[in-house]
Amino acid sequence: MDIPTSERLATIQNQIRLVEAEKLECEQRLALFWEHLPPIDPALVAAAMLRIQRRIRALEDSKRDLLNEQQALIVQATTHLAPGRRED
Repeated sequence: MDIPTSERLATIQNQIRLVEAEKLECEQRLALFWEHLPPIDPALVAAAMLRIQRRIRALEDSKRDLLNEQQALIVQATTHLAPGRRED
């Protein structure tokens, strides 16, 4: 596997961890809305919850894209090497 591919795979893995951490944070924030008393202004709370839900979906999409890129790079790297040939 060449160095740029190895570096990109490491970067992707780090980005996936960051996306997962932010998604968990958003999910916890969203759960707080459900755990508290009824809001003074339900429309404001509903709008905030909707923003968080949209962010969670965007993070899920981002993670899916990163996983697809990661898989493509791995396939590319493994098919690049001929059987019996080693890359130093």
